[in-house]
Amino acid sequence: MSLGSGLAAAAPSGAAGVLVTVHQRLGYALLAVLAAGVVLGALAVRDAGRLPTLRAYLWLAVAAVAVQGIAGIGLLLAGQRPAQGLHVMYGPLALVSLPLAVLFARGWGPRREAWILATGFVIALLLAFRAVTTG
Repeated sequence: MSLGSGLAAAAPSGAAGVLVTVHQRLGYALLAVLAAGVVLGALAVRDAGRLPTLRAYLWLAVAAVAVQGIAGIGLLLAGQRPAQGLHVMYGPLALVSLPLAVLFARGWGPRREAWILATGFVIALLLAFRAVTTG
């Protein structure tokens, strides 16, 4: 199965076709954003001085996931459906995984906090990858 092949198979035209393309490309960009978060998290585990940067980057990543979700909702409203029904579940789960990591990381030392935030990025990355592959 090729990545993101589900919506491309239907080949919608017009505005829906543009939105499908935007949603697919945002999905690939989101994979890069979340992978960078994993790397930044790993660096923050080694150097607690990077923790403020990781925290800020996490909220930027949440915004990127939210934009992708808005595009997906637009597709649903336009009558476009993903190839697999589970695709619709991955976006909300990825969106909540990062804020939940922030919630779980509260009250811990800097190194443990970095581990928890990095784990949140890994979970969001895996969910985003599944979303791209079930498109």
